[in-house]
Amino acid sequence: MEFENVREALKFLLEYNDATLNPNLKSRVNGGEWSPSTVNEVQMANYDALAQAAEMLGMSDLYLNEQPA
Repeated sequence: MEFENVREALKFLLEYNDATLNPNLKSRVNGGEWSPSTVNEVQMANYDALAQAAEMLGMSDLYLNEQPA
């Protein structure tokens, strides 16, 4: 998923991780059937959204493990 701006990324993260809004979190891998999300799938979705937000804020060093300039 690609986000247009940081607001979209944060909105996704808040809604995706809200147990009230998303009590039975499901994922679909490679267009297959929907099934309960694994912890790893949730982590991957969160990491991707966070990395994109960091990139938009000019903080890619946070996920590239580099030292800031």
